[in-house]
Amino acid sequence: MKINKSSWIIGGTILVVLLVFGVLWLSLFSTKTLTEKELKETALAKYPGEIIHASKSDNEYQIEIQMENGVYIVRMDTKKGDILSLEQMTTEEVAPPFNKLTKDQIKKEITTLGELKSIHFINNTDTPYYEAIVQKENEEITLKIDPYNGSIIESTHAPTEEPVTTESTILTEQEALIIAAEHLKGVADDDVELHHPSGQTPYYLVEVEIENGENDREAVVQVDAYTGTVKSVDWED
Repeated sequence: MKINKSSWIIGGTILVVLLVFGVLWLSLFSTKTLTEKELKETALAKYPGEIIHASKSDNEYQIEIQMENGVYIVRMDTKKGDILSLEQMTTEEVAPPFNKLTKDQIKKEITTLGELKSIHFINNTDTPYYEAIVQKENEEITLKIDPYNGSIIESTHAPTEEPVTTESTILTEQEALIIAAEHLKGVADDDVELHHPSGQTPYYLVEVEIENGENDREAVVQVDAYTGTVKSVDWED
């Protein structure tokens, strides 16, 4: 049986047309969309800044980005990631929650919670936040803080191990005398008391006299026996 050469050509042409049509059909009617992470990465690659809000619909992804000169709304196609529009928001449109607090402002908000060890702004999640670690007595507190109003979103408490110490690390009485005298610019009495309450850091109580003519004053200075820190000063009447 002879096969007409033109039949091969026609058949091949039809096959190519069908393949092209299939590719076009898939590209036009595919329901696959880019992930939020992919869309954010695409937006930040073109418009570097800090994402402060994002919302997604069926065919459009809207991102609000804080750039150096203001807040911009970026609208993107959810399937291809194409930028549909870029518009700067006016001052009136930027709601107070979008004005991120500074680290110094956050520090003031949590100053009563303990000694601040570290603070970092976390922006690799859908909801940015500040992470602060504070030390309070014998526990370490990790705080998750709203960057726009300073409220604490979450807190985690973890006990810290007390430093392993020995009697050899405790300051001598003479060292405690010198520290107390220098702290008040006075003269320390040789009568020094070492106190070591159960479960607490030991400390010295040192009497110091401030010589000022007829107005001499005396005080009892509490000195941390390990660090030499002056913990308190009690003036005597």
